[in-house]
Amino acid sequence: MLKVSRRLNYGLQLMLALASDPENISKSTATISEKLSIPLPFLHQIAHTLQQNGLIKATPGPKGGLRLGSKGLDITLFDIFNALEGQFSVPSNENEVDTVEHNTAINLWNELGEKFNNILQEYTLGNLL
Repeated sequence: MLKVSRRLNYGLQLMLALASDPENISKSTATISEKLSIPLPFLHQIAHTLQQNGLIKATPGPKGGLRLGSKGLDITLFDIFNALEGQFSVPSNENEVDTVEHNTAINLWNELGEKFNNILQEYTLGNLL
């Protein structure tokens, strides 16, 4: 079973909360934290990573907050996953014996990774809402 991290789950919830505002007005992190029951320091970490990847914009100040980045509702689950968890990768061939079993396993992981990425790209914030 694939385990979804709290970081990814909270990140998706944050992105959905921002996407739910049709006017894309900045929302304070304190308000978002309270609404989603995400610890504020953890929300800040997640938001910082999403901002570094261009998925959200942060406006400082008393009337500031978070809002979606330029891709808006076209942000995909693939974008969010890669920002928070990194790209799906397969084991490297370093220090591995070149056997039929090893090559079969690597080929399988590559195929599954490609399918996984394709599925993540099918979901946008717009169609999740």
